This record gives sequence, C-alpha cells and structure tokens, in this order.
Amino acid sequence: MKRALVAGALGVSGRALVNHLVARGDWEVIGLSRRKPEFTTPARYLAVDLLNRSDVEALDLAGITHIFYAALQMQGDLFEEIAPNLAMLRHTVETVERSSAGLRKVVLLEGAKYYGAHLGPYKTPANAAKFLL
Repeated sequence: MKRALVAGALGVSGRALVNHLVARGDWEVIGLSRRKPEFTTPARYLAVDLLNRSDVEALDLAGITHIFYAALQMQGDLFEEIAPNLAMLRHTVETVERSSAGLRKVVLLEGAKYYGAHLGPYKTPANAAKFLL
C-alpha cells in the first residue's frame, strides 16, 4: 500500500486530492493542515504549522512513499510569499526524507499562479502543457 502525505490537505486542491486518493482504496493518506477537519474522513489529519520546523519534526511521518505538496501561505506581496513558502516546503520534505527511506516521489501542486494569474489577465482556456515541453 502506498502512503501519501498531503500538505495543505484542507485547501481546495489538497482536499480534492485527499478525497481522490482515499477513494482509490490503495492509499493510506495523512493530511497536514493548520487545523483538524470539521468532517469525517478515513484519512488521518494532523494539525501542524509547517513554518515551525520543530513541530513538523515532532510528527510521526515514517513510511511515507509520496508527498503531495499543496500548502500555501499567502502574503500581502508576491515576493514576501517566497521565504515562508520555501521554508514550509523544506521543513516538510527534509523531515520526511529523514524518516521515510521509501520516499519515492514529491509532487508540487500548483494553482493559478502556474498559468501566470498573479501577473494579470491571461488568455483562456489556459494551456500549461506548452510550458512542460
């Protein structure tokens, strides 16, 4: 069985991913968010502030095979978002790397910023595939 860690598990993308993985039946899912969910789910949710490295390191994250990273901390300015979001990503991945020898994949989930939405209006439908080649 694969063991997924979903960071940002109560956000729009994270919640949808948790539900998708649980429905597949071959995933054990652990969701990370600042708060516990207000609904019943077979996924295990852990409340943690990803900005606090020691809090992340205190979690039992052994046996993780996949990290799906959808966490985001928005700031008033786009450039102010870089440092805290990079720190949260590092705290999560580095902690799992140390405790999960079977880590196989880290997936960064992107939102509209992937299409340049933070830069202003863009042509729709958006096609991110051209940027992957």
